[in-house]
Amino acid sequence: MFSRTAQYGVVIFDYDSTIAEVPVNWLQARKDYRDYLNFYFPSLCLPNDSRVDEMEALALRHAPDAKEVVFRFRFDLEQRLDGGHKPLLVTCAFIRRLNAAGKHRLFILSNNLHRTVQAGLNQLVFTDTFEGILGVDDVEIPKPAPRGFSMLKEMYGISVEDSIFVGDNDRTDGGFCRTLGIPFINIKEK
Repeated sequence: MFSRTAQYGVVIFDYDSTIAEVPVNWLQARKDYRDYLNFYFPSLCLPNDSRVDEMEALALRHAPDAKEVVFRFRFDLEQRLDGGHKPLLVTCAFIRRLNAAGKHRLFILSNNLHRTVQAGLNQLVFTDTFEGILGVDDVEIPKPAPRGFSMLKEMYGISVEDSIFVGDNDRTDGGFCRTLGIPFINIKEK
């Protein structure tokens, strides 16, 4: 992994299942969140195979002024897991090595909530490692949508040409990278 990032000044990471496991039963969470959204937004139509982050994006499009309601379910779900994130040791060692080298700007772009990522980084003692963090609640649309990169570019002056992304999911992380033309390191691939 380290050699693949050498030519890039910016390394962007996903969080859940890349840096640490947030121990959520996502299949159950999908069902429960669908029920939650049906209660608050009965006219909202949700595809049966939607992930929680995809349902959040649809709900925000349906009710743009209801951000607090849309993210309350995930906030309650993820907050209960504070202190219980399971570090992925290879990625954590990789981040420490990149940080020690001092040649890269490190960022996180996650489909988890910003506060969940921050709580996990505090637990893993990565409090000052990342220059910027964007969660799905900051971006308001999950990867693979490229809006998160546009926000990082605007806030921190990064470029596609100088960036590489480290993640775990070809659908969300890989799709994000393909859309932008950013190289993708999938930690699940050997």
